[in-house]
Amino acid sequence: MTRSIEPLLDFFLREKGEFLQINGMQQKALIHDAVDKIQSADEKIIRAVVPLHTGDFIDYRDERYIITSQIDINEYSYRGRMRKCNFQIAFNWNGNVKWFDAIVEGKSFSIDTGSVISLPDGSINISLQDNADTRDIALNQRFYNTNQPFKVKGINRTLKGIIQLSCTLDSMNTAYDDVENNIADRWKYEIAHTYALTIDNGTEANVLLNDMLQLNVTATDNGSSIANPAITFFSSDPNVVSVDNEGKVMGIQLGQAIITAKLTYHSSIVDTIQITTVETLTHNYSITITGNATIKVGQSASYVSHIYDNGTEVFDQSVQWSLRNQDNTTPVMGSITASAGNSSTVKAGSSSSYINKYIVLSAALTSDPTNTIEKTIQLKSLY
Repeated sequence: MTRSIEPLLDFFLREKGEFLQINGMQQKALIHDAVDKIQSADEKIIRAVVPLHTGDFIDYRDERYIITSQIDINEYSYRGRMRKCNFQIAFNWNGNVKWFDAIVEGKSFSIDTGSVISLPDGSINISLQDNADTRDIALNQRFYNTNQPFKVKGINRTLKGIIQLSCTLDSMNTAYDDVENNIADRWKYEIAHTYALTIDNGTEANVLLNDMLQLNVTATDNGSSIANPAITFFSSDPNVVSVDNEGKVMGIQLGQAIITAKLTYHSSIVDTIQITTVETLTHNYSITITGNATIKVGQSASYVSHIYDNGTEVFDQSVQWSLRNQDNTTPVMGSITASAGNSSTVKAGSSSSYINKYIVLSAALTSDPTNTIEKTIQLKSLY
């Protein structure tokens, strides 16, 4: 009498199964490679005691898979074939951008026969989970993949649980498309953002042992200040200098550490300051200049210097202002038309030959002229 293998598989599933996520819920399943030989497409067989469906998302070993086959059901378990998502695709609906985990391929493979159907040059096939969002994808809708533009030319909705798209290369529109981040028509509905972050306390400061220093940070978007920006702080050595989520620094023990501030949702935008824990404070002045990074030719802009002593702003010091061309040529393409203590007004020259060139505004500490900060200003067209 032949003994069924299914109860044994059920035993192995319970005893040897791995934890993974099925549509966001933790479950246990048996996973093995679908083929013996290594292939470009990562396909695996999954067996679980909970129901499986075509199109289910499986998060397994830090990778996302989609069940692409029909489901084999028996008395003890459910079995199917899953394939790893190799790209994320962004579709844009009038400024509402949604990202989808997808299987992108340049050739179509038949699971039943193993045959390969060649696609025309510049064409790709995409498989997505069938859900309320992907059902909104329409013919001729544009998207980017690997920094190349594509257009949806065919939609197959006959396979329950999965939507298949056939797509061809499209023309690039650099005025609207965010090519670098693979988002079609992004700038048609959004303003391009240029973020900047500055720790206003300078590049280095001292803090007394067991005392605190408040870091002040300015974040800008296209030159305008961001109100209440989300900022993350961390220390290179929390045992020497600690920092909390509000930028309060404490000297824990004598030594140095680098404090980094970054925009929480734009982690590449950072600034740093070196903090030294000391037993006795001595003066350690630093200067920053606030004001526009551009001036239109013939027009003026105001600038303010802020002076810090060991990271704390002080008001008993002053600066001397000066202006030069970035390339040190003459005549200077602007002038300081007013100067009162720590404030100055700079007027750009009116010649059209100055457009897109740079001048440099300097502020030198009056009590120590070797302590100087510079701000580069670009001269722009009136139009």
